[in-house]
This record gives sequence, structure tokens and C-alpha cells, in this order.
Amino acid sequence: MSPIVYTLELKSKEARDAVNRLVASMSNRQGFYKNVGEHLLNSTADNFRLERSPEGVPWKRLMPKTIAKREKLGQVPITILRARGRLAGSVNMVATNEEARLGTPVPHAAIHQLGGEIKKEERQQTIYQRYDAKTDTLDQRFRRKSKSNFARDVTVKAHVIHIPARPYLGASEDDEKIIVGIAEEWLLSENPDLS
Repeated sequence: MSPIVYTLELKSKEARDAVNRLVASMSNRQGFYKNVGEHLLNSTADNFRLERSPEGVPWKRLMPKTIAKREKLGQVPITILRARGRLAGSVNMVATNEEARLGTPVPHAAIHQLGGEIKKEERQQTIYQRYDAKTDTLDQRFRRKSKSNFARDVTVKAHVIHIPARPYLGASEDDEKIIVGIAEEWLLSENPDLS
């Protein structure tokens, strides 16, 4: 798994042409790209909060076993991609005179943005359980090593974990219009005589 960097390419040819024309007239582009990056950071935060793609498509709901696992770990069971807040809180932005880049160094960021499969090889693993000598029964629930009095080695078969795409980075049509507006405002701030 790898981190991800997202470089926005406006989908609308009209918006792309307008921004390119306006950017070509700017003397200090870094400030413009910083404003664009900050807007996209806010949009990305909205995507996490609303659990949807930049285009407004809701993310796939969590599987019941994922919810159960989170409850057992004491995490918020129903928020998607925000169990600990690490991914949502790690999205950052860099603005230069040529571009604004959004990204995150979190190792599992790309698979959540793009979706994919994680192939797990067959492996040996020690599991910990609790044995009750009085009743001569073995509680089948797994325990932490420190809370166990019985351990055994088992073979975990090879399996594939399917991760659905839950895009959080990107720009909606509304974002593209706002970016054109940011470009116009930035150009006017550089050249007050144009207003």
C-alpha cells in the first residue's frame, strides 16, 4: 500500500481554458495556487464528513463485520474512513508557482481512494484463548496474550480482502467553478485597475 498525491486537472474544458488564460496573466501564481489548495482541502474535509466522493456519490457502507470489529476495539463503529481520524487528518497541500498538490503520507491512502485487493498469503499464527479447568471448557473467543491462559498455533489460509474505492480527493463541478472564481479574484487583487 502506498501514500497518494493528487494533482487536479479540471474536467471541464471551459473551466480549464478560463483558468489557464487567467493564470497566464498572473505575476504571483503561488498565492493563487495556495488559495486553490486551501479550497480543495476544505472540500476534501467535507467529503470525509459527508462520506462521499467529490462528485457527491455516497461511499459504500461498511460491512457488518467491520462495524462489529470497531465496536469491539472501542472505535466509532459507523464512520467510514475515520475510525481513528488518521487518514482524514493527514491530507495536506503544497502550493508552488506552478501547481497545488494535495496528498497524504498515510500508507493505506491510495487503496481507499482507488479501491483494490489485498492478497494475504497463507501463514502460521498463534491465537490466544481462555481455558477453564473447573469446567474443562475452552472459550472460543480470541483474547490478548496477557488475558489468556491457552495458546495454539493455527494456519490462516490465503485470502483476498476487497477494498471498495471511496474517493475523497478530487474536484466537483462546483469546485471547478469556484476555482475559476478564485483565479478571477486573484487576478483582480494583483491588478486593481482591471475592476
